Amino acid sequence: MSSSLETSTSGEGRRAGGSARARARARPSARRRLERDYDDVSTSRGREQSPFERSGGLLYVRQFLPSDVFAEVVKACEGLRERVTAENRACARDRLGVMVPSDNFVHHAFVAREVADKLRELLHGTDRDRELFPGDVPVEYRIYPVGGSMDWHKDVALYTKPQYEIVFTVANTSDSTTEWEDERTGMRYGGWTEPNSIIVVKADGAAHRVTPITVGERSIIKFVLTETLEKTEDFFDNLLTYAK
Repeated sequence: MSSSLETSTSGEGRRAGGSARARARARPSARRRLERDYDDVSTSRGREQSPFERSGGLLYVRQFLPSDVFAEVVKACEGLRERVTAENRACARDRLGVMVPSDNFVHHAFVAREVADKLRELLHGTDRDRELFPGDVPVEYRIYPVGGSMDWHKDVALYTKPQYEIVFTVANTSDSTTEWEDERTGMRYGGWTEPNSIIVVKADGAAHRVTPITVGERSIIKFVLTETLEKTEDFFDNLLTYAK
């Protein structure tokens, strides 16, 4: 498995290897072979597609928020830590979380119009006719402590047009990696996610997982962007995520 994630900070994709610790876990010869193969399929479809469409199902973006906004998000998350409870999702192991109140800074930061506008070109390319706006599911703050993980899964479609699920890394002192399967080739990739980065996957899209944490902790924000608010039945089950 490669230890690098597909990454972009603009309309053009580029490579990132995550932390030195994560890179060291992959065998150099296997990593070079997989990265070469992946680059070949990533560029073969040309520039008419968006970076997300060329990514094979998962897009990684570094330095997502301005530094001052990121600092405020980190500060607000410290207050949210007091509210986390055990999570009920079947694929999540020993993960904690809370649905963020709508009056919290974290909520406002990720449902802001600027966030959807920033991601529009990365997800839709030059197609200006497609809508993209925050979903009406709650923003979530999640913590992976030691033992926390997430099994291989595909995100469930909450809307009749599958939504984009965005995972923002708040802090990460763990040895865990996010791994995913390229929808086109079946090849698997993974990497350590740095603070102030996002991962974007589409519901019913690429299978992915979070490997078990043995050292440290990882905390994230999960939010949704969508093209429609027409809901599936699974939307309402999503609201029963945390233990009371």
